[in-house]
Amino acid sequence: MPLPAIPRLTPEKLRMRDRFRKGVVDANIPGKIWNAPNTMLGLELGALGYVAGAVAGRRPGVRLANNAVQFTNNPVGGVSAVTIGNATISNGDPYDRAKSTGRTWFNPDGSPRLENGHTQQVHEEQHTKQGELLGPLYLASNLAGGLYALSRGKTWHDKENWNEVGPLADPARPWAGRSR
Repeated sequence: MPLPAIPRLTPEKLRMRDRFRKGVVDANIPGKIWNAPNTMLGLELGALGYVAGAVAGRRPGVRLANNAVQFTNNPVGGVSAVTIGNATISNGDPYDRAKSTGRTWFNPDGSPRLENGHTQQVHEEQHTKQGELLGPLYLASNLAGGLYALSRGKTWHDKENWNEVGPLADPARPWAGRSR
């Protein structure tokens, strides 16, 4: 009996494999399904912000990177960025200084601004992974953690918010004390 043919990796399949390996798309399918209610809300807010940003001349953008659908130059991004599910909404454009109409994610010399050794995109990616673990409880956890930090006289994005401890660490990770 002959052996079955080994499927040939076409250039398209190789590109897709490389995108998964580079972290553009995380293959945690069960986590994405568990996080889907949050992601739907994030996509809806991102789309509304995209339309509002286009009307306001902010040159909004959409891309797939860092385990999320990313909306850039989006007024819904708050003071910097917000991640809801596997959707990240950024006030500015963390990829292109020339296109950024909101907060700048770059140093004066043009290099990316780092937070504890990593970029904003890497920080927000950790929140997508938190959502994949907590699912529908993620938004409640983030709200409780942020309010706890504020009640202690800190900012929402301070390490008093347990949802920020891992993403603020170096190297960034979803939770404190755990590696990626």
